[in-house]
Amino acid sequence: MNKTPQRKESNNDEGKISRHDFLKYAGATGAILGLSALPFTKIFGDIANATNSSVQTNASSVQSSNTSPSSFHSSVHAFNIDSTTPQFSNSAGSQTIAAANNFPILAGWGMATFLIRLKENGVLEPHWHPNSVELSYCIRGRVRMTIFPSNTDADSFTVNTFTVEPGEIVFVPQGFMHDIENISNEEAKFIIAHSNEQPTTIGISGSVGSMPNRIMNKTFGINPPKTFFNGFNNNSTKDIVTGLKEKTTITTNNNNTPQSGINIPNTPNSYKFNVEGISPQIQTPGGTVAKANTNSFPILNGSNLSLFSLIVKPNGIREPHWHPNASELGYVLDGLARLIVLNPGGTVDTFEVGPGDIYFVPTGFFHYIENLDSNKNMHFAIFFGSDTPGDIGISGSLSAYSNDVLGATFNLDPSYFNKLPRVSQDVLVVSGGG
Repeated sequence: MNKTPQRKESNNDEGKISRHDFLKYAGATGAILGLSALPFTKIFGDIANATNSSVQTNASSVQSSNTSPSSFHSSVHAFNIDSTTPQFSNSAGSQTIAAANNFPILAGWGMATFLIRLKENGVLEPHWHPNSVELSYCIRGRVRMTIFPSNTDADSFTVNTFTVEPGEIVFVPQGFMHDIENISNEEAKFIIAHSNEQPTTIGISGSVGSMPNRIMNKTFGINPPKTFFNGFNNNSTKDIVTGLKEKTTITTNNNNTPQSGINIPNTPNSYKFNVEGISPQIQTPGGTVAKANTNSFPILNGSNLSLFSLIVKPNGIREPHWHPNASELGYVLDGLARLIVLNPGGTVDTFEVGPGDIYFVPTGFFHYIENLDSNKNMHFAIFFGSDTPGDIGISGSLSAYSNDVLGATFNLDPSYFNKLPRVSQDVLVVSGGG
């Protein structure tokens, strides 16, 4: 989705038009007019023979926490995480994981997803991930988070406590302890990407339970009878994961005035970013892309994770493209979409996704996204396996080559490509993809 540098024209280049002019030219008529005439069978394969899958959101169809994505979709690229039975659930909340063991296409690509739900007053216990960083997107609710960092530099050590609201994202470095505390009067919901296909977690409850009572008492300088830590977590190494606060819990503002958690002011922090609150870096007649990458959210530098908020207008398309340096893991926030993914070797996977679905496209795989709704926008939160994901689209890449090269490639007379609109940059999101 990144804008590609404007290419210089050579003597062999046909006249090129700008992306703005091309979109104006294509406009509400929908399809990329010049491209629709091309014989794309070499690029897409036999689309007509691909099997579409319907979106299933009925929770009763879920079999188990290890349900294969095939139980929800015919595509190996898609997985209904919202309807999958959580691997952990209690009265305070639940945790559903899509990792390489139950979403096999993730194997070898270094990404996984957690879906966290917390009831009112629910708390996801302080924990850390030994083998991954995480990037979370708040879907619903209002929460408070505390990130306890490494104290490598004692002079600059800061415990970060801040609020998170829908549309905001939070980055947590590998091994940093963090929690999620629901301070709203509704269920809180987060979709979280990890930089490991099989992320591991250690919670504070199991950690305390794993240590001898005398070690814990001695660490905290507790005097005789030294029974404070006796039986903490029943001396179990198994994490509690989620728990409930007392409903009477209140906080105070600077004037010591009692206030409910939902009235706590929105607090800024370097670990969070309001991706839905910025002006999208890409805006076209077909939709918008708001980017949370190294450029806009500097703390992501070196993390190998980023997030784009993609909105595609009714019947619009995200042009056929690929990411040369990043896998793509998307979560459907709203709308119904069709994807086509071309796998190496020429097989084509065509499938549909709806709210609560995730999909995964490995690095370099050719794909597109189409909004199937003619009345409402489609909205995706898309995680990438790079902090600066690259993007190459079919509109710009075809435009880069001469008629002679295209004629030889598609076995057509070179003059045929005089009809192809040449663009200087990828068109990215196109209206009326129909």
